[in-house]
Amino acid sequence: MTMNQLIAQLIDLGRQWVADQRTAFRPLGQALSDNQLSEFARYFDRNLLTKVRIVTVPALENPAFLEQYRPIFAQSSAPVLDFSRMLGITFVDTVLIVEDAIRNNLNSLIFHELVHVVQYDIVGLDKFIELFIIGWVNQGFNYAAIPLEMDAYELQYRYEGDPDSSFDVQDEVSRRLELVMDD
Repeated sequence: MTMNQLIAQLIDLGRQWVADQRTAFRPLGQALSDNQLSEFARYFDRNLLTKVRIVTVPALENPAFLEQYRPIFAQSSAPVLDFSRMLGITFVDTVLIVEDAIRNNLNSLIFHELVHVVQYDIVGLDKFIELFIIGWVNQGFNYAAIPLEMDAYELQYRYEGDPDSSFDVQDEVSRRLELVMDD
């Protein structure tokens, strides 16, 4: 299998998986609390925030299709992508948060996931998955080096570093996505 074939397969399977997960979990979701809406309104468009749904789950599960590709990923020196070790994941506008994460800095985690909601909102599901998969493959299957993740972490750290500040995440994400899509 060529790298282009691998990428095409992963994009197709990833798109379907994300769409299916959103469909399955969205009805279980809760809106952001009034406190969260107030907190995040300094950074995000209020209309976007009101669309978001949060679902608390015991753990995240790996997509079943990833297993067949494990031998290919194992050739990389990067840690194996394992969703079950993550604390949150975003499916378009539906955010899953692992129960254990609630004891920690929940707003920081939600902020990170809201950055992904903005990314999906700007480029759409199909392009988000394409950028995610291509970024992952191009970075040697290193999850932490995926440009979409790096941007979300950078904005999360900015949020954490100065809790009294405010900045427009939509503008920041738009600028960063222009750079990624120009490459």
